[in-house]
Amino acid sequence: MGQPPTIFLSAAEASGDLHAAKLLAALRRRLPEARFVGAAGPKMQQQGCQPLIDLTSRASMMLGPVLRPLYYLRALRRLRKAIRELRPDVVVPVDSPALNWHVAAAARQAGVPVMYYIAPQVWCWAPWRVRKLARLSNRVACILPFEQRYLRDRGVKATYVGHPLFEDIAPRPEPLPDLAGAWLEGAWRVALLPGSRRAELAAHVPALDEVAARIQRRWRGATCTFTAATVADAQVIRDLLRHSRAEVAIDQTRQVLARSHFAVAKSGTVTLEAAYFGVPMVIFYRAPRVFSLLRKLARPWALRTTHLSLVNILAGRTLVPELMPWHGSARKLWDAVLEQMEDLGSLFETRQALLELTDSLRQGGNHASDRAAELVAGMIGDGPEAKDCRL
Repeated sequence: MGQPPTIFLSAAEASGDLHAAKLLAALRRRLPEARFVGAAGPKMQQQGCQPLIDLTSRASMMLGPVLRPLYYLRALRRLRKAIRELRPDVVVPVDSPALNWHVAAAARQAGVPVMYYIAPQVWCWAPWRVRKLARLSNRVACILPFEQRYLRDRGVKATYVGHPLFEDIAPRPEPLPDLAGAWLEGAWRVALLPGSRRAELAAHVPALDEVAARIQRRWRGATCTFTAATVADAQVIRDLLRHSRAEVAIDQTRQVLARSHFAVAKSGTVTLEAAYFGVPMVIFYRAPRVFSLLRKLARPWALRTTHLSLVNILAGRTLVPELMPWHGSARKLWDAVLEQMEDLGSLFETRQALLELTDSLRQGGNHASDRAAELVAGMIGDGPEAKDCRL
Protein backbone atom coordinates (compact mmCIF):
# COMPACT_ATOMS: atom_id res chain seq x y z
CA MET A 1 0.00 0.00 0.00
CA GLY A 2 1.30 3.47 -0.91
CA GLN A 3 -0.49 5.36 1.85
CA PRO A 4 -1.16 4.38 5.45
CA PRO A 5 -4.71 3.05 5.80
CA THR A 6 -7.57 5.15 7.14
CA ILE A 7 -10.00 3.36 9.44
CA PHE A 8 -13.32 5.02 10.28
CA LEU A 9 -14.94 3.97 13.56
CA SER A 10 -18.32 4.93 14.98
CA ALA A 11 -19.57 4.59 18.56
CA ALA A 12 -22.53 6.41 20.11
CA GLU A 13 -22.60 5.31 23.76
CA ALA A 14 -20.19 4.88 26.65
CA SER A 15 -20.10 1.09 26.32
CA GLY A 16 -19.43 1.32 22.59
CA ASP A 17 -16.72 3.89 23.24
CA LEU A 18 -15.01 1.47 25.65
CA HIS A 19 -15.18 -1.51 23.28
CA ALA A 20 -14.06 0.61 20.33
CA ALA A 21 -11.12 1.91 22.36
CA LYS A 22 -9.98 -1.65 23.07
CA LEU A 23 -10.30 -2.45 19.37
CA LEU A 24 -8.30 0.68 18.51
CA ALA A 25 -5.47 -0.41 20.80
CA ALA A 26 -5.38 -3.80 19.08
CA LEU A 27 -5.47 -2.19 15.62
CA ARG A 28 -2.62 0.16 16.50
CA ARG A 29 -0.47 -2.84 17.39
CA ARG A 30 -1.20 -4.37 14.00
CA LEU A 31 -1.27 -1.18 11.92
CA PRO A 32 0.91 1.41 13.70
CA GLU A 33 0.84 3.81 10.74
CA ALA A 34 -2.94 3.78 10.32
CA ARG A 35 -5.09 6.86 10.74
CA PHE A 36 -8.20 6.52 12.87
CA VAL A 37 -11.15 8.89 12.60
CA GLY A 38 -14.87 8.89 13.27
CA ALA A 39 -17.61 9.32 15.88
CA ALA A 40 -15.38 8.95 18.91
CA GLY A 41 -15.93 9.17 22.63
CA PRO A 42 -13.23 10.09 25.15
CA LYS A 43 -11.76 6.60 25.46
CA MET A 44 -11.44 6.28 21.68
CA GLN A 45 -9.79 9.68 21.56
CA GLN A 46 -7.28 8.57 24.17
CA GLN A 47 -6.32 5.76 21.78
CA GLY A 48 -5.63 8.21 18.98
CA CYS A 49 -8.94 8.40 17.13
CA GLN A 50 -9.57 11.81 15.56
CA PRO A 51 -13.10 12.83 16.65
CA LEU A 52 -15.43 14.23 14.04
CA ILE A 53 -18.12 14.26 16.72
CA ASP A 54 -18.60 12.82 20.21
CA LEU A 55 -22.07 11.33 20.54
CA THR A 56 -21.39 9.64 23.87
CA SER A 57 -21.92 12.90 25.73
CA ARG A 58 -25.44 13.10 24.29
CA ALA A 59 -26.37 9.45 24.75
CA SER A 60 -29.81 9.21 26.31
CA MET A 61 -31.81 6.54 28.04
CA MET A 62 -34.09 5.68 25.14
CA LEU A 63 -35.24 7.21 21.87
CA GLY A 64 -32.42 9.75 21.68
CA PRO A 65 -32.76 10.27 17.90
CA VAL A 66 -36.53 10.76 18.33
CA LEU A 67 -36.24 13.22 21.19
CA ARG A 68 -33.40 15.23 19.61
CA PRO A 69 -33.89 14.69 15.88
CA LEU A 70 -32.14 17.81 14.63
CA TYR A 71 -28.96 17.08 16.60
CA TYR A 72 -28.78 13.50 15.30
CA LEU A 73 -29.63 14.47 11.75
CA ARG A 74 -26.81 17.01 11.74
CA ALA A 75 -24.46 14.42 13.20
CA LEU A 76 -25.41 11.89 10.53
CA ARG A 77 -24.94 14.41 7.74
CA ARG A 78 -21.47 15.19 9.07
CA LEU A 79 -20.51 11.53 9.28
CA ARG A 80 -21.87 10.74 5.81
CA LYS A 81 -19.96 13.66 4.33
CA ALA A 82 -16.76 12.55 6.05
CA ILE A 83 -17.08 9.01 4.67
CA ARG A 84 -17.65 10.33 1.14
CA GLU A 85 -14.69 12.70 1.32
CA LEU A 86 -12.23 10.55 3.24
CA ARG A 87 -13.01 7.29 1.45
CA PRO A 88 -11.55 5.26 4.35
CA ASP A 89 -10.21 1.78 3.74
CA VAL A 90 -12.81 0.30 6.05
CA VAL A 91 -15.67 1.53 8.25
CA VAL A 92 -16.15 -0.12 11.65
CA PRO A 93 -19.52 0.61 13.30
CA VAL A 94 -19.50 -0.46 16.95
CA ASP A 95 -22.83 -1.51 18.50
CA SER A 96 -25.57 1.23 18.57
CA PRO A 97 -27.63 0.25 15.51
CA ALA A 98 -29.82 3.37 15.76
CA LEU A 99 -26.80 5.35 14.55
CA ASN A 100 -24.69 2.71 12.91
CA TRP A 101 -27.24 1.36 10.43
CA HIS A 102 -26.96 4.80 8.80
CA VAL A 103 -23.16 4.87 9.05
CA ALA A 104 -22.94 1.44 7.43
CA ALA A 105 -25.35 2.48 4.67
CA ALA A 106 -23.25 5.58 3.94
CA ALA A 107 -20.13 3.43 3.71
CA ARG A 108 -21.75 0.97 1.32
CA GLN A 109 -23.01 3.82 -0.86
CA ALA A 110 -19.45 5.15 -1.01
CA GLY A 111 -18.08 1.72 -1.92
CA VAL A 112 -16.26 1.34 1.41
CA PRO A 113 -16.24 -2.10 3.10
CA VAL A 114 -17.93 -2.43 6.50
CA MET A 115 -16.90 -4.60 9.46
CA TYR A 116 -19.64 -4.34 12.08
CA TYR A 117 -18.33 -4.99 15.60
CA ILE A 118 -20.80 -6.18 18.26
CA ALA A 119 -23.67 -7.35 16.14
CA PRO A 120 -27.12 -5.77 16.54
CA GLN A 121 -29.36 -8.18 18.45
CA VAL A 122 -31.50 -9.12 15.47
CA TRP A 123 -32.07 -12.54 17.04
CA CYS A 124 -33.92 -10.88 19.94
CA TRP A 125 -36.42 -8.59 18.26
CA ALA A 126 -37.41 -7.56 14.72
CA PRO A 127 -35.60 -10.58 13.21
CA TRP A 128 -36.23 -9.35 9.66
CA ARG A 129 -33.42 -6.85 10.32
CA VAL A 130 -30.95 -9.65 9.69
CA ARG A 131 -31.44 -9.05 5.96
CA LYS A 132 -30.49 -5.43 6.50
CA LEU A 133 -27.38 -6.47 8.43
CA ALA A 134 -26.36 -8.78 5.58
CA ARG A 135 -26.90 -6.01 3.05
CA LEU A 136 -25.01 -3.30 4.95
CA SER A 137 -21.99 -5.25 6.18
CA ASN A 138 -19.17 -7.22 4.60
CA ARG A 139 -18.15 -8.83 7.87
CA VAL A 140 -19.66 -8.97 11.36
CA ALA A 141 -17.70 -9.64 14.55
CA CYS A 142 -20.12 -10.99 17.16
CA ILE A 143 -19.49 -11.33 20.89
CA LEU A 144 -22.04 -13.98 21.90
CA PRO A 145 -21.31 -17.59 20.94
CA PHE A 146 -24.69 -18.48 19.42
CA GLU A 147 -24.71 -15.43 17.15
CA GLN A 148 -22.22 -16.82 14.64
CA ARG A 149 -24.37 -19.77 13.58
CA TYR A 150 -27.60 -17.77 13.74
CA LEU A 151 -26.22 -15.04 11.47
CA ARG A 152 -24.35 -17.33 9.07
CA ASP A 153 -27.48 -19.40 8.53
CA ARG A 154 -29.16 -16.19 7.38
CA GLY A 155 -26.50 -14.98 4.97
CA VAL A 156 -24.34 -12.80 7.24
CA LYS A 157 -20.56 -13.36 7.19
CA ALA A 158 -20.26 -13.49 10.96
CA THR A 159 -17.37 -14.54 13.17
CA TYR A 160 -17.52 -15.09 16.92
CA VAL A 161 -14.57 -13.25 18.47
CA GLY A 162 -15.42 -13.57 22.18
CA HIS A 163 -16.72 -11.00 24.63
CA PRO A 164 -14.48 -7.97 25.29
CA LEU A 165 -15.71 -7.83 28.88
CA PHE A 166 -13.40 -10.72 29.77
CA GLU A 167 -10.22 -9.25 28.31
CA ASP A 168 -9.16 -7.27 31.37
CA ILE A 169 -11.44 -8.33 34.20
CA ALA A 170 -9.73 -9.15 37.49
CA PRO A 171 -9.77 -12.68 38.93
CA ARG A 172 -12.63 -13.49 41.25
CA PRO A 173 -11.89 -13.16 44.96
CA GLU A 174 -11.00 -16.34 46.82
CA PRO A 175 -13.23 -17.16 48.57
CA LEU A 176 -16.33 -15.42 47.25
CA PRO A 177 -18.32 -13.29 49.71
CA ASP A 178 -20.03 -15.41 52.37
CA LEU A 179 -23.70 -15.66 51.41
CA ALA A 180 -24.62 -17.77 54.43
CA GLY A 181 -22.97 -15.31 56.81
CA ALA A 182 -24.75 -12.36 55.23
CA TRP A 183 -28.08 -14.18 55.40
CA LEU A 184 -27.66 -15.27 59.01
CA GLU A 185 -26.19 -12.05 60.40
CA GLY A 186 -27.83 -9.49 58.10
CA ALA A 187 -24.39 -8.13 57.13
CA TRP A 188 -25.32 -7.76 53.47
CA ARG A 189 -23.21 -5.85 50.97
CA VAL A 190 -25.54 -4.81 48.16
CA ALA A 191 -24.42 -3.21 44.88
CA LEU A 192 -26.81 -0.69 43.31
CA LEU A 193 -26.12 -0.30 39.59
CA PRO A 194 -28.26 2.54 38.17
CA GLY A 195 -26.54 3.00 34.81
CA SER A 196 -24.16 5.68 33.57
CA ARG A 197 -26.28 8.08 31.53
CA ARG A 198 -27.72 11.14 33.24
CA ALA A 199 -31.26 10.21 32.18
CA GLU A 200 -30.78 6.75 33.71
CA LEU A 201 -29.54 8.20 36.98
CA ALA A 202 -32.53 10.53 37.22
CA ALA A 203 -34.93 7.68 36.41
CA HIS A 204 -33.37 4.97 38.57
CA VAL A 205 -31.64 6.44 41.62
CA PRO A 206 -34.77 7.57 43.55
CA ALA A 207 -36.29 4.09 43.49
CA LEU A 208 -32.96 2.43 44.28
CA ASP A 209 -32.58 4.86 47.18
CA GLU A 210 -35.92 3.66 48.58
CA VAL A 211 -34.91 0.02 48.10
CA ALA A 212 -31.61 0.69 49.89
CA ALA A 213 -33.49 2.31 52.79
CA ARG A 214 -35.78 -0.71 53.10
CA ILE A 215 -32.78 -3.07 53.05
CA GLN A 216 -31.06 -1.06 55.80
CA ARG A 217 -34.20 -0.97 57.95
CA ARG A 218 -34.69 -4.73 57.65
CA TRP A 219 -31.03 -5.63 58.12
CA ARG A 220 -29.25 -3.09 60.31
CA GLY A 221 -25.83 -4.40 59.34
CA ALA A 222 -26.40 -4.04 55.58
CA THR A 223 -24.25 -1.78 53.41
CA CYS A 224 -25.59 -0.51 50.10
CA THR A 225 -23.26 1.01 47.51
CA PHE A 226 -24.14 2.92 44.34
CA THR A 227 -21.63 2.75 41.50
CA ALA A 228 -20.85 5.92 39.54
CA ALA A 229 -18.72 6.21 36.43
CA THR A 230 -17.42 9.71 37.17
CA VAL A 231 -17.14 12.27 39.96
CA ALA A 232 -19.93 14.25 38.29
CA ASP A 233 -22.19 11.19 38.20
CA ALA A 234 -21.45 10.52 41.87
CA GLN A 235 -22.59 14.03 42.74
CA VAL A 236 -25.81 13.53 40.77
CA ILE A 237 -26.48 10.34 42.74
CA ARG A 238 -25.75 11.99 46.10
CA ASP A 239 -28.08 14.86 45.24
CA LEU A 240 -30.89 12.38 44.57
CA LEU A 241 -30.54 10.40 47.81
CA ARG A 242 -33.34 11.08 50.26
CA HIS A 243 -33.99 7.96 52.33
CA SER A 244 -30.95 5.70 52.64
CA ARG A 245 -27.43 5.79 54.00
CA ALA A 246 -26.08 4.39 50.76
CA GLU A 247 -22.45 4.90 49.83
CA VAL A 248 -21.26 5.98 46.38
CA ALA A 249 -18.17 4.43 44.75
CA ILE A 250 -16.57 6.17 41.76
CA ASP A 251 -15.18 4.11 38.86
CA GLN A 252 -15.09 0.99 41.04
CA THR A 253 -17.95 -1.12 39.66
CA ARG A 254 -15.95 -4.34 39.50
CA GLN A 255 -14.40 -3.83 42.92
CA VAL A 256 -17.87 -3.25 44.40
CA LEU A 257 -19.25 -6.35 42.70
CA ALA A 258 -16.31 -8.49 43.83
CA ARG A 259 -17.23 -7.87 47.47
CA SER A 260 -21.04 -7.87 47.12
CA HIS A 261 -23.54 -10.54 48.14
CA PHE A 262 -26.37 -9.16 46.00
CA ALA A 263 -27.01 -6.56 43.31
CA VAL A 264 -29.87 -4.52 41.89
CA ALA A 265 -28.82 -3.78 38.34
CA LYS A 266 -29.99 -1.84 35.34
CA SER A 267 -30.12 -4.16 32.34
CA GLY A 268 -26.95 -4.15 30.26
CA THR A 269 -23.40 -5.47 30.11
CA VAL A 270 -22.93 -4.74 33.81
CA THR A 271 -25.21 -7.70 34.54
CA LEU A 272 -22.58 -9.96 32.94
CA GLU A 273 -19.97 -8.41 35.23
CA ALA A 274 -22.18 -9.17 38.22
CA ALA A 275 -22.65 -12.71 36.90
CA TYR A 276 -18.89 -13.17 36.54
CA PHE A 277 -18.43 -12.40 40.24
CA GLY A 278 -21.28 -14.76 41.13
CA VAL A 279 -23.53 -12.01 42.46
CA PRO A 280 -27.26 -12.91 42.54
CA MET A 281 -29.31 -9.97 41.33
CA VAL A 282 -32.56 -8.40 40.27
CA ILE A 283 -32.41 -6.78 36.83
CA PHE A 284 -34.60 -3.84 35.81
CA TYR A 285 -35.00 -1.33 33.01
CA ARG A 286 -37.33 1.64 33.21
CA ALA A 287 -39.59 2.36 30.26
CA PRO A 288 -42.85 4.24 29.69
CA ARG A 289 -46.05 2.26 30.27
CA VAL A 290 -46.77 2.26 26.57
CA PHE A 291 -43.84 -0.14 26.13
CA SER A 292 -45.74 -2.84 28.02
CA LEU A 293 -48.52 -2.61 25.47
CA LEU A 294 -46.05 -2.52 22.58
CA ARG A 295 -44.29 -5.57 23.94
CA LYS A 296 -47.55 -7.54 24.07
CA LEU A 297 -48.44 -6.46 20.55
CA ALA A 298 -44.98 -7.14 19.17
CA ARG A 299 -44.35 -10.54 20.75
CA PRO A 300 -46.09 -12.68 18.10
CA TRP A 301 -44.14 -11.24 15.19
CA ALA A 302 -41.26 -9.06 16.40
CA LEU A 303 -39.90 -10.58 19.62
CA ARG A 304 -38.05 -13.88 19.40
CA THR A 305 -36.94 -14.34 23.00
CA THR A 306 -38.92 -15.09 26.13
CA HIS A 307 -36.48 -13.03 28.19
CA LEU A 308 -35.12 -9.54 27.70
CA SER A 309 -32.10 -9.42 30.04
CA LEU A 310 -28.79 -10.65 28.68
CA VAL A 311 -28.12 -13.01 31.59
CA ASN A 312 -31.45 -14.82 31.14
CA ILE A 313 -31.15 -14.89 27.35
CA LEU A 314 -27.74 -16.56 27.59
CA ALA A 315 -28.96 -18.97 30.26
CA GLY A 316 -32.05 -19.84 28.25
CA ARG A 317 -34.17 -19.62 31.41
CA THR A 318 -35.18 -17.26 34.21
CA LEU A 319 -31.93 -17.37 36.11
CA VAL A 320 -32.54 -14.02 37.85
CA PRO A 321 -35.70 -11.90 38.13
CA GLU A 322 -36.06 -9.27 35.44
CA LEU A 323 -38.41 -6.31 35.69
CA MET A 324 -38.50 -5.30 32.04
CA PRO A 325 -40.19 -3.06 31.32
CA TRP A 326 -40.33 -1.51 34.77
CA HIS A 327 -42.26 1.72 35.30
CA GLY A 328 -40.43 3.13 38.30
CA SER A 329 -42.28 1.53 41.23
CA ALA A 330 -39.90 1.21 44.19
CA ARG A 331 -42.36 -1.20 45.84
CA LYS A 332 -42.26 -3.67 42.94
CA LEU A 333 -38.49 -3.50 42.86
CA TRP A 334 -38.29 -4.04 46.63
CA ASP A 335 -40.68 -7.00 46.50
CA ALA A 336 -38.46 -8.72 43.92
CA VAL A 337 -35.30 -7.96 45.92
CA LEU A 338 -36.78 -9.16 49.23
CA GLU A 339 -38.00 -12.43 47.74
CA GLN A 340 -34.50 -13.23 46.47
CA MET A 341 -32.54 -12.11 49.53
CA GLU A 342 -34.66 -14.16 51.92
CA ASP A 343 -34.16 -17.43 50.01
CA LEU A 344 -30.66 -18.67 50.88
CA GLY A 345 -30.95 -21.87 48.85
CA SER A 346 -31.93 -19.92 45.76
CA LEU A 347 -29.03 -17.51 46.29
CA PHE A 348 -26.50 -20.36 46.29
CA GLU A 349 -28.08 -21.99 43.23
CA THR A 350 -28.13 -18.69 41.37
CA ARG A 351 -24.49 -17.96 42.22
CA GLN A 352 -23.36 -21.34 40.89
CA ALA A 353 -25.38 -20.95 37.69
CA LEU A 354 -23.96 -17.45 37.09
CA LEU A 355 -20.40 -18.67 37.56
CA GLU A 356 -20.94 -21.54 35.12
CA LEU A 357 -22.55 -19.21 32.58
CA THR A 358 -19.70 -16.71 32.55
CA ASP A 359 -17.02 -19.40 32.62
CA SER A 360 -18.43 -20.73 29.36
CA LEU A 361 -18.20 -17.23 27.83
CA ARG A 362 -14.67 -16.64 29.09
CA GLN A 363 -13.35 -19.62 27.15
CA GLY A 364 -13.57 -17.64 23.92
CA GLY A 365 -13.43 -14.10 25.23
CA ASN A 366 -9.89 -13.34 26.37
CA HIS A 367 -8.77 -11.83 23.07
CA ALA A 368 -11.95 -10.43 21.50
CA SER A 369 -10.39 -7.11 20.45
CA ASP A 370 -7.38 -8.82 18.86
CA ARG A 371 -9.62 -11.17 16.92
CA ALA A 372 -11.81 -8.29 15.74
CA ALA A 373 -8.71 -6.31 14.77
CA GLU A 374 -7.55 -9.26 12.71
CA LEU A 375 -10.81 -9.16 10.76
CA VAL A 376 -10.45 -5.41 10.17
CA ALA A 377 -6.82 -5.71 9.06
CA GLY A 378 -7.76 -8.51 6.68
CA MET A 379 -10.16 -6.16 4.88
CA ILE A 380 -7.38 -3.66 4.07
CA GLY A 381 -4.88 -3.90 1.23
CA ASP A 382 -4.68 -6.33 -1.67
CA GLY A 383 -5.16 -9.68 0.02
CA PRO A 384 -7.98 -12.09 -0.93
CA GLU A 385 -10.11 -11.05 2.04
CA ALA A 386 -9.87 -7.36 1.09
CA LYS A 387 -10.64 -8.06 -2.58
CA ASP A 388 -13.65 -10.12 -1.59
CA CYS A 389 -14.97 -7.24 0.52
CA ARG A 390 -14.70 -4.86 -2.43
CA LEU A 391 -16.72 -7.05 -4.76
